[in-house]
Amino acid sequence: FLTEHKYFEESFNAYERGVELFPFPHVGAQLIWKTYLDSFLKRYEGTKIPRTRELFDRCIDVCPPEQASDFFLSYGSFEEQYGLTKRALAVYERMCTTLPAEEKFSAYQLFIAKTVKYLGVTATRPLYERAIAALEDEPAAKMCLEFANMETTLGEIERARTALTYGAQLADPRRFPDYWSKWHDFEVENGNEETFREMLRIKRSVQAAFSTVNYNAAEMGAGVPKVEPLSDDKALAEIAAREGVKMNEQPRIGGFVQGKRTQEMKDLEEVERRAAKIARRIEGSGDAAVGGGGDEIDLDDDEDDDDSENTGAQAGLDVETKAIPAAVYGGLAANK
Repeated sequence: FLTEHKYFEESFNAYERGVELFPFPHVGAQLIWKTYLDSFLKRYEGTKIPRTRELFDRCIDVCPPEQASDFFLSYGSFEEQYGLTKRALAVYERMCTTLPAEEKFSAYQLFIAKTVKYLGVTATRPLYERAIAALEDEPAAKMCLEFANMETTLGEIERARTALTYGAQLADPRRFPDYWSKWHDFEVENGNEETFREMLRIKRSVQAAFSTVNYNAAEMGAGVPKVEPLSDDKALAEIAAREGVKMNEQPRIGGFVQGKRTQEMKDLEEVERRAAKIARRIEGSGDAAVGGGGDEIDLDDDEDDDDSENTGAQAGLDVETKAIPAAVYGGLAANK
């Protein structure tokens, strides 16, 4: 609304309040900054260069690396159009070191292309070396191919071969066959029998080196079902089934150990049995005291108690007597 009524500075103040109220990583921060910078460039173009640089620097400082690529491109384009070439290349170089790993390869390609445009092909050699050192294995191998192609266009065959040899250690022949096919074509066109044999030797050594390396868990575990560990009961059941043995299952009481519970029950029965014996002894002692007996209560071991019980049992039995027939004695009966 303010821009439509040509209140530009008031609209810029509104943008300032917006970026203060909605800073990164708010989802609307990127949209506010982008609109702010576009409106400022449309209004002033190249008339307020220091102020424009300050806005871009503020935005890049607070912006997360994942969302900063558009702002770097706008900043570099502004410097190319209204500023200095040196500053534009510095912006692209900063972009290469700031962006996340998955975007670094494209950033270095843009930086090298801008360097070729303004400084020439030979000025890109240190940039290729820095890019190869900063990138991961696969993008670094691709950068080595581009480096070798650049050297080949300049007629530097040995330098191109050196770049290919260095990148070979980063390219697994089974996962990156395009690298080796291009090196094969390079040797066929520019090499000889000795260099071709050297290329084959390096390929075999690299393939052997990569065959002994354990790939990451995502590559190793793709499509492999997850195996859960067996519990003790399941393991014993499987062993019993394999050996053909039946397991003797005993009922268990939840929350208690079976062996301990059985021992406690045996101890309780033993205590009750001894208590019953003592009660019988006390009753017998009471009867003896009434009859004049002054015997003491004897609490001996279990064996003595058992003997006394057997004796008492025999005394309590009714013994029946029967006359012996005279025929048993024979002549002794007549003498008697």
